Amino acid sequence: MPEDYQDIVLVVYKIMRDNGKLRTILTRETTTRLREACLRVYDSRYTPKNADTLSMFFKKDRMECDDFRKVIYDSVPDDYKALYNHIKGGTGKTKEENTDLLAWLIDFPTSYEWMNLSDKDKKRVFEDATRKKKRRKRTTTIGGDDTSVKRLVPHNYIAISCILLLFILSTSFIVWERIPSRVRTPKSGENSMYWDGDHYEPVKDGEQEPGVTVIPLNLKMLKEQRKITLPDTLTRYSLGKVWYKGYGKGHEYFTYSGIYPPDTSRRLKPLSTEILKHSSYDRYLLTRLVWFLCAAVFISLCGFAVSKLEKEVEHSGEETATEKEEITEFQSNELQTTSA
Repeated sequence: MPEDYQDIVLVVYKIMRDNGKLRTILTRETTTRLREACLRVYDSRYTPKNADTLSMFFKKDRMECDDFRKVIYDSVPDDYKALYNHIKGGTGKTKEENTDLLAWLIDFPTSYEWMNLSDKDKKRVFEDATRKKKRRKRTTTIGGDDTSVKRLVPHNYIAISCILLLFILSTSFIVWERIPSRVRTPKSGENSMYWDGDHYEPVKDGEQEPGVTVIPLNLKMLKEQRKITLPDTLTRYSLGKVWYKGYGKGHEYFTYSGIYPPDTSRRLKPLSTEILKHSSYDRYLLTRLVWFLCAAVFISLCGFAVSKLEKEVEHSGEETATEKEEITEFQSNELQTTSA
């Protein structure tokens, strides 16, 4: 830490500036911005004890001036030129009033207050002022010295996660609805089969449920016969590959020819162009599109809600060794620059 008060204030200012601590009052040094910074600081934390600093800088008798805000407001950019040159390194030393005003801007002890601090307190004040600004929100945990750090979940991660989730869910649904019912391989003694709603199941003679029609086991029919539960998925490419029940109310479609499974006295007919008109592939696509959009809206709303949540991470209230080393190194570099 520098010994000279003027060097200390300048080093602290530069470290605070580079750490982003002065972003709300002074984003970049110009004489005009220094004037604006004085107005902001005056409006946010002026106290009567600051009158000495302002009266010295603006050369006003504090006993006669009762409105230093008007003094700052009426000042011109050239009034801050000496301070600006000092900050930018144009001058090695500057007048005491310039250093005092800079100390006031960064909320640093005045030269008189600094002089009356112990060496230990000086070190503490210097380290507090130059400690790197955390880009996370801290809240103290109850019953301990640790702090829990809260930070927002990055939006790009949320967007990517939502897109992946929507893709995975959509693909999984399409695959799931097109997977045929799994057929169990017949066991020893299972020489018959019965229709189980949308496929055949092998069974032993005499073990079927009462009232269930049983037919002799046919391995090809057992493996290939399925009821098509989504008729709107049929297209002209289904001709020659699909059969239907051609009597009674409504049509039922199957993947294999032969008897009508629920009624073995009837036979299935091959799908024709005329019958195909009863189904609508466009209607199927429209329905899936509506489902997809609903899912997209729901996932987007969930993503938006997650983006507003804060993620908590336990973090020690003390600075890490690495952060202390960075500050020490930064201070050393700043001191060398100032001395030069």
